[in-house]
Amino acid sequence: MKLKDRVAVVTGGAKGIGRAICLAFAGEGADLVILDILGDEAESLAREIAGMGRRAVSCEVDVRNPEQVRGAVDRTVEAFGKVDILVNNAGIMGKRDFLWLGDDENWRNVIEIQLFGNYHCSKAFLPLIIKQTRGRIINIASVQGKQASPTNSAYTAAKHGIVGITRTLAAELALLGLAGITVNAICPGVVDTDLVMGPGGAVEQVARLLGTSREAVIEERIKPMSLQKRILEAGEIAAMAVYLASDDARGITGQAINVCGGTVFY
Repeated sequence: MKLKDRVAVVTGGAKGIGRAICLAFAGEGADLVILDILGDEAESLAREIAGMGRRAVSCEVDVRNPEQVRGAVDRTVEAFGKVDILVNNAGIMGKRDFLWLGDDENWRNVIEIQLFGNYHCSKAFLPLIIKQTRGRIINIASVQGKQASPTNSAYTAAKHGIVGITRTLAAELALLGLAGITVNAICPGVVDTDLVMGPGGAVEQVARLLGTSREAVIEERIKPMSLQKRILEAGEIAAMAVYLASDDARGITGQAINVCGGTVFY
């Protein structure tokens, strides 16, 4: 097992990519702390992981709230006494529209969850990791953190910011000689999650804006974006997270790694 007896904190862990990461980590021997604003779903996943023979606790947390995040740190220390891996995954797609028609509150909400959430969680959990002088921080960014995404300016700006946070934090830890702590980002392409494919998700929103069908958006716009001409599965992102969390990736830090079926080449 690649993550035997390591303790992993996953934000936004109850659904989608976060859920897939939690299950993949548990399958590799990790114990989990699942942070999510969806408390009941996080608790259900914790029970599922316990059924796999690993320990798991859930914390109902809004990552925009630093006090709630600090409470999750306390819960983690109480349950496990340490943190080896932090996955900053919590995020929302938000309402899609052209920038000049954008909603100020939507912009603020997307930025606060994606960027301030990452900041609050990294700030709160890093002292535990630094104390050990060994650990992993994995930020879930997006290929939209590297290129334009029309009608999605808030999300794109936030994901560009996460790539910047990743590189800067990796450099800061290097300044302190903490080579045992790596910081990397995963940049998924289009993944089959509720945020994208579900009711009110990205596909439906783009179809509405362009006056076309869901099927047309998928076949004519999404699939042709990648060389593989397909939509990714959450488990593919989770597999990269397992690798980055493992000792095999000890020489990788400050990177924004694409898992996108050939959508982006940099």
